[in-house]
Amino acid sequence: MKAITSSYLLTLLSLFGLVITIIVWNGWLTTDQQMPRSLEIAIFCVPLLFFVRGILYGKRGTHVALMVVAFFYFLVGVWHVIEPSERAYGIVIIVLSFGLYLGGYFYAKNHDKIAQATLDAANEQIHSE
Repeated sequence: MKAITSSYLLTLLSLFGLVITIIVWNGWLTTDQQMPRSLEIAIFCVPLLFFVRGILYGKRGTHVALMVVAFFYFLVGVWHVIEPSERAYGIVIIVLSFGLYLGGYFYAKNHDKIAQATLDAANEQIHSE
């Protein structure tokens, strides 16, 4: 039970960390913008916000889908690391997207173990009666 809680918290912290990092960096910290700040924040934050409800309710499918999205943010982080002025931002994005992936992976894995254990216990109870 501790493993699923820690993986849930890792996913949650990484998700909100990504959103906050994107808003703070693109809203205040960066000096050179290629497009309007609000558009860049919307492009990078809106996809993450679609997953918030499913993550908060602990839905396994949402965690698995977010693992796929985490790969996109990993690539965005690599893209920013290449630019010397945005290297710190890129490293933070890479670390948080990696945390998002690992949290989703371990949540789904532990969720399946718990579901299988519950099913085995129910079958054992049926067969013992």
